[in-house]
Amino acid sequence: MATEFAFDNQIMVLDGRVLEIFHRDTDESLRYHVAFLRIDGQVHGDGFKVRLGRAYGENAIIGGRRWKMTAAQFAEFRAFIALAIAARDAGPTP
Repeated sequence: MATEFAFDNQIMVLDGRVLEIFHRDTDESLRYHVAFLRIDGQVHGDGFKVRLGRAYGENAIIGGRRWKMTAAQFAEFRAFIALAIAARDAGPTP
């Protein structure tokens, strides 16, 4: 069963081990297998700067999306992205 997180004009969908990002204003979507996904969140003022994209090297992120979120939005995002991290850590299903 797929899980969704809506933020601004975007919807992130986690379907098993694939995360897809749809944007209302563009025909393009981004797809990431959880094994190649990297997320970074940094405190920024009273909110957070978040980056999600393809893992590269030890700590880098290539491509993806960047957002500024309020603390409340970030809390919801963390709960959603925890499911992707759990899917990654669980490994492939037999």
